[in-house]
Amino acid sequence: MYRLAIKSRAIAASREAYEWYEGQKVGLGERFLEVLTSVLRKIELQPELYSKVKKSYRQAKLYRFPYVVIYEIIGDKVVVFMIFHTSRKPSSRFRE
Repeated sequence: MYRLAIKSRAIAASREAYEWYEGQKVGLGERFLEVLTSVLRKIELQPELYSKVKKSYRQAKLYRFPYVVIYEIIGDKVVVFMIFHTSRKPSSRFRE
């Protein structure tokens, strides 16, 4: 089994999204976190499930929310680099 490592900027992006959705409608931020957690569990259990989008980076879409999880498999770890809103400039998804 793989170990999941989430970078601080991915945590910050998910926190920002949670706060925005919760500000739109109470409970929507919680729903966002539930969907995100579900996708992260799938990534941890089966990281090869999602295809490569650039070099060794992979992307998993969140259901019902316009976000993707950008990650890479490095040895026995799955490193989540970013929780990315799909309306942003696509080339910025892969910047450190």
